[in-house]
Amino acid sequence: MNEALILVPEVQARQALRAERLSLHVLAPPGAWIGCGALRVLRVRRDDEGSTEITAGYDSYAPA
Repeated sequence: MNEALILVPEVQARQALRAERLSLHVLAPPGAWIGCGALRVLRVRRDDEGSTEITAGYDSYAPA
């Protein structure tokens, strides 16, 4: 299931994983940037305690 969620919009991934305890991490370049486009899933990782961690990033970034 984890591989099926890679690059899907973050909203769809949260809907697919709605029954699980989630944590979301958003990657961004250092400095002042604005995320452009869709927020997409880059990695899904489950730990031994049943929690799921989603790492996401935007399609592109523009200087703020």
